Amino acid sequence: MTTTHSTRLLTLARGETANLSRWLGEGLRGGMVTLVLGITLGCGLYGFSLGLGRAPLMAFFVAVKMPLLIFLTLGVNGLINGMFGALLGSGMSFRQTMQACLMSFTLFALIVGSLAPVMACMALNRPADGDLGLEHWYPVFLLTNTAVIAFAGLVANRKLLRLIESFSGSRAAAWRTLIAWLAGNLFVGAQLSYNLRPFFGNPTLPVAFLRPDPFNGTFYEIVWKMVVAAMPEWSGSAFLHPLEVTLLVLLMVAVGRTIVKFRLPKN
Repeated sequence: MTTTHSTRLLTLARGETANLSRWLGEGLRGGMVTLVLGITLGCGLYGFSLGLGRAPLMAFFVAVKMPLLIFLTLGVNGLINGMFGALLGSGMSFRQTMQACLMSFTLFALIVGSLAPVMACMALNRPADGDLGLEHWYPVFLLTNTAVIAFAGLVANRKLLRLIESFSGSRAAAWRTLIAWLAGNLFVGAQLSYNLRPFFGNPTLPVAFLRPDPFNGTFYEIVWKMVVAAMPEWSGSAFLHPLEVTLLVLLMVAVGRTIVKFRLPKN
């Protein structure tokens, strides 16, 4: 990378809000190449480590699909994010909204990319096919990468919150905007990740760039089927089992308590 790209990525990693705000004011030429390069390299490296747990060919496939997933999510959801930002008082233009989201995803890419060597070592220590340890290794690999992705997402969005707040001048507006952007990105990203599957490469399935039926069904349909399958007594009945009702009520209470605890601050 050139010195300019390295400096900008370092500024992003440090979360220097004042410098990032000036960066957003520079227009499309102000570091867009840096952001695209950061996402491509960071997510590409991390995707390679994910696929390496299945096969070298799978590693190359996922190295291409991880950055592609990010760019497609932003492309599909960019206009919606801009509308939400304008309605909720982010203080950002459509172009600044897109660039701010790119900054957040770039920071995410830098974090997961930095952890790619760790994940690659874990992948290279994968038990051989047919080994009894494989059925235990695969869930651990999935959970570890889920934790890494969740951690990177939390850090990246925390930095994005501070950036939105610097433009809006209101912490409440910043929170509203961030939550709206997150909801949209997660909704679109989840479906696109379903269409672009596989990413981890199930050991029981053949290596492929895409599944034979990438557009058959939706992510949310699959989740619903998994929920129904987990509650067999519900499958043939219109009523929930009392235990299931109790669990749902407890879950709703827990979510409600969390919302109250982290309620949006006042201006």
